[in-house]
Amino acid sequence: MPVCCAPTSPEKAEIEAVFALLNEHRANNGVPALAYDDKLEAAIQGHCIHMVQHPFFDHSAPESEVSSPWTRAEMCGTSASGENIAGGQSSPQDVMDSWKSSSGHNANMLDGKFKRVGIGRHGSYWGQIFGT
Repeated sequence: MPVCCAPTSPEKAEIEAVFALLNEHRANNGVPALAYDDKLEAAIQGHCIHMVQHPFFDHSAPESEVSSPWTRAEMCGTSASGENIAGGQSSPQDVMDSWKSSSGHNANMLDGKFKRVGIGRHGSYWGQIFGT
């Protein structure tokens, strides 16, 4: 089962676009920009791949050893404090619009205590995982 994974080049291009849109959204709301964290990226990318390979859509994987975002982040050598996932969006703008229109997801994106982020994208799944 995938845990710490790197995105493909096409996925990385979309991830970079989401990162730019995320920091633009934070700036427009008076929140400092996030730093990019490759270890968090590996954790959320692995989760996106896992959701595609073992069809499920949840923050927690069915396998207990990787059941939470916090466990996945730790397995990739870092820590996490929040996570957004999404499915079915076709572009970086679409997924950001979805997250912005959801109060809980938007709150994560605009949370000033978060200083780092990793972003994942595989198949029809997207994710953001945040660290302090």
